[in-house]
Amino acid sequence: MADNQAKANVAQCKLTADVVAGLKLRDDFYQREFLNSGLDSEVQYRMLFFAVAICHQTHILHHPGLNLWGWDYLEHAFLDLAKNKPELINPAYLSKVSVSTLVDELTPFFSYNKHPDNCTLDRIKERAELMIEASNFIIEEFASQIAGMINSTGQKLYNDGKGMYELLAKMEAFSDPFQKKSTFLIKLLEEASLLEIEDPKNFIPIMDYHMQRVLLRLGCVEIIDKQLHRQLVERTPMDSDEAVRSACIEAFKIIANHSGYPVTKMNDFFWSLGRSCCNETTLCQDGICAKSPCTLAQIVDIKSHKNCIFEKICKGYQDESYRNLWQPIVETHYY
Repeated sequence: MADNQAKANVAQCKLTADVVAGLKLRDDFYQREFLNSGLDSEVQYRMLFFAVAICHQTHILHHPGLNLWGWDYLEHAFLDLAKNKPELINPAYLSKVSVSTLVDELTPFFSYNKHPDNCTLDRIKERAELMIEASNFIIEEFASQIAGMINSTGQKLYNDGKGMYELLAKMEAFSDPFQKKSTFLIKLLEEASLLEIEDPKNFIPIMDYHMQRVLLRLGCVEIIDKQLHRQLVERTPMDSDEAVRSACIEAFKIIANHSGYPVTKMNDFFWSLGRSCCNETTLCQDGICAKSPCTLAQIVDIKSHKNCIFEKICKGYQDESYRNLWQPIVETHYY
């Protein structure tokens, strides 16, 4: 069914990969405090684990004073929690509190002035429920220790039911069949030198809405089904994004393989592009990025940013039928 609706364009993926192969990621991006906090290792595990567990559709999460949006604000807030109120990322504590209590305790950390009325983290009750459910699993299976869960995997994604993907999938927060949050968490753990996966060939690329939008506009994924194309252009809510998302994942595998970059690094190139340069506004048409400073320029070492780095090969640059494509509009906690 999915093959009849959307498919990866291999030739376009390879052209895109040729551009990626010539790019360099900034070293300082991986040296940020969130990955190098110097905190106790179990606290670091908890901080990364719970930040990713509730990282989905943070469209309105914003700290105006620090100019932080979405994931950047989550990093800031969870560092604050880890340093100043670590019980809120301790499974032993979380398992004993009610959802309403946890909501009340979390809310100030997502307000620019700590006042609950200014919290911009929506769906916070749902996020609190995910944290509590995950905590119960960690307590029952690993005596409250996230390090214990990770050590039990043999540092493998799949390990006879005990690999990272397999264990994480037992929690609702990480139940996405395409493993977005799981891969993202593992990527962060590796970058923080807390884990080194032994079977990286089994990684499923991280795929969220920003990256789907970019791959559609680039032409790396072709929409075959006319009704689906219309739904994407008109931004019509859908019951499922499986057709588009699975084709995008296949596209990333091709781009990673052809570019020489690990599949987990696709996130850093294309999430940053979609978040900043190829969003409601596009750098190629509007001459501005949605974020200032540009997220791509903060992650990718580029000397000039007057033009999009993919402009020469992007189908959307020349053809508005590609440029007008939007990511699937779905209600999900997967990404």
